[in-house]
Amino acid sequence: MKEKYLWIGLLIVVVSWAGNYLFWQSKQIDQPIFLDHYYETYLQDDNYLTFHYLTNKHDQSKVSYAVVDGVDVELYPASDGFSMRTSNVPKFEQEFSHQHLKSVRLKLPTPFLPIEQDSEDVWSFEEISFIFSNGEEVNADIGKVNVYGTLPGSDIFETRVSSSSNHHRSDKTLVAAKPVTIESITVPFAEQIDHDVDVKVMLDQEKLKELEALKDGANPPIWFEEERNLEWSEIKGVSIKEEIFPITLDQNDWIQLSMQFNPDRKSFFEFGVSISGTTDGGDPFLRKAPIIDHPYLTDQIVSGIITEKQGGT
Repeated sequence: MKEKYLWIGLLIVVVSWAGNYLFWQSKQIDQPIFLDHYYETYLQDDNYLTFHYLTNKHDQSKVSYAVVDGVDVELYPASDGFSMRTSNVPKFEQEFSHQHLKSVRLKLPTPFLPIEQDSEDVWSFEEISFIFSNGEEVNADIGKVNVYGTLPGSDIFETRVSSSSNHHRSDKTLVAAKPVTIESITVPFAEQIDHDVDVKVMLDQEKLKELEALKDGANPPIWFEEERNLEWSEIKGVSIKEEIFPITLDQNDWIQLSMQFNPDRKSFFEFGVSISGTTDGGDPFLRKAPIIDHPYLTDQIVSGIITEKQGGT
């Protein structure tokens, strides 16, 4: 009788172990999965782009190099970002139940890119082939990267205040150095991320001019700190999706851009909101309001990324 119970116990253990293994196996990904990135960058001496990807926890391989269509040389990782850490520290950015989030930082080889420095051209790419240290090759859709030949330079606006918050919000407060007419304020990659970004314009001169005191080291006005904790619907201003253009500013007029990014999205943002128009003399201008915002990932979001990128349920 005791022997019968022993075998039943062993059977339960085996079945439990097999069930746990099958569950674990079902959560493993076939190969590293790269997330979506929407980046803008400009040709200069040192040009680095960081791409993030998911791996299984037991996967110790690293990116050896990358290949981009149109570039005649391989792109090598500039640094894995962990060179100052001790060898027993896990080399990942975020840990989930079954995967790690890692990143690779690539340097763009300016002389070998299909775009001339100081030109008005734009070169874009959406795919990269990554070759890992274990010999595996991953052809990844990485979102979209726009590389510009020239960094837009404009002395039309002076930045007074820049701020960001952990609510996926960013604010830029500018002052016009000369009379201008703003004809448009646009977000790049609109086809892909239009639903993930909203921008409001605020022109309350009396209120914004209170920020001038910050130049002399004064504390920000009470409303400035309070607005950092408000819901997006409570933030004053008009969305750029409304009929608000053209906007005319006199010299020393203020303008504030408040930008909200979808906190539930899965993509990485590093680009500039474009402010374009003409001076009172008829000269065109383009000013970029740069932003950097990364997604907050959870196990549930990671599962959705795996389902979307790899397929399955």
